[in-house]
Amino acid sequence: MYATVSPLVSGLIGGVVGAIEISCTYPTEYLKTVLQIDKSKYNLGMLGLAKETYRTNGLMGFYRGYTALLMFSVPKNSVRFAGFEFASTNIFTGKNQMNTFGCGLVAGFSEAVLVVTPQETLKTKLIHDRL
Repeated sequence: MYATVSPLVSGLIGGVVGAIEISCTYPTEYLKTVLQIDKSKYNLGMLGLAKETYRTNGLMGFYRGYTALLMFSVPKNSVRFAGFEFASTNIFTGKNQMNTFGCGLVAGFSEAVLVVTPQETLKTKLIHDRL
């Protein structure tokens, strides 16, 4: 068995995890988005674009638009963790695979509706505007 924590504490833990996650993975997210929206960069490929980004803007060039994604990554993971904890203590209280699946559905739905859709729209617009 594991110790349960309140949805609030779980949400705080999720926020910290989200900040760490996006800080590590954002450079590849940036490159992917540039390749998707800038047809002139598409022929460079992922490695070619990475080299060009580093040559023209240095290491921080990989973090254009990062602030917006960070602002949403923390709440995204907070909502996911808190939603899962809330569902496991209030809706699906048994400890079996179907209840865990149900908790995951609640967490994923909450995350998608409240954070992910607006986040992706804002991220793409910010990167596009900077290009």
